[in-house]
Amino acid sequence: MNATAPRAERVDAQRNRRKVLETADRLFAERGTAVALGEIATAAGVGAGTVYRHFPTKEALMATVLDLRTEQLTARGLALREERGPGEAFFAFLRHVSEQAFANRGICEALASRGEWRRPLPTEGRCVVDSPLASLLLDAQRVGAVRPDLDVDDARAMMLGFVAMAQTLASPERAWRLMEVLLEGLRTDVDGTVADGTDADGMEMKRNSATRNEIPVGAEIRNETKRKCPVCGAAVPVSATGRPAKYCSSACRQKAFREQRKTAAPPAGSGPRPGKVGSR
Repeated sequence: MNATAPRAERVDAQRNRRKVLETADRLFAERGTAVALGEIATAAGVGAGTVYRHFPTKEALMATVLDLRTEQLTARGLALREERGPGEAFFAFLRHVSEQAFANRGICEALASRGEWRRPLPTEGRCVVDSPLASLLLDAQRVGAVRPDLDVDDARAMMLGFVAMAQTLASPERAWRLMEVLLEGLRTDVDGTVADGTDADGMEMKRNSATRNEIPVGAEIRNETKRKCPVCGAAVPVSATGRPAKYCSSACRQKAFREQRKTAAPPAGSGPRPGKVGSR
């Protein structure tokens, strides 16, 4: 009898902790991080002392909720790799992260360091997210689905941009449209052209797309000083729309990408250290 009592207390404590976490996650998602601990305790059906026993501060509770969400995002990234092709898995992961931000005000505030979450995202939490993000990005670039000049810092910045849109835009339709515009700028077509409306020679092309407006052939090209290709030194053609091209042709772009891969490759026999994938 004496041995069973402590065990029952532990089970009860674990159950209360789970109830507090589930309630906090729901209230943060619905109302943001301004929810008081007392409100969370009442909604969970426990006393305030129970909440403080498991989470001494509100920040500790918020950090635990965020950690759980981060683990879920990581698991989703790994699943997408198995479900889809290398290119689409990367884009689907970015969309999934933005969907979570749209649906969860608390996590949105936490990732953007807004509301009552004043400290930056913990370094270890960022590494957990960076690991699947970097892996999916590398897979997509390896098959030529994503432009080679994008790195994991750029991709993470875009995710945070999606979070900012979720907070500031009143229209979800507008937010989704802008997100698709941004994602479209990362794509590289199967034939090696960058998705900015130009081919390797800078000639504008008409492309079918359900996620953006068509640009008429012959549209006026904006007045810009031509850039030099860092590979061959030739002038880089200027397009009417989209992100300025960095290389003069797909051949130079692929050559630069191969050189970057060689430079970034670790010495033989030295695999990546745990927890450092994708971190800078």
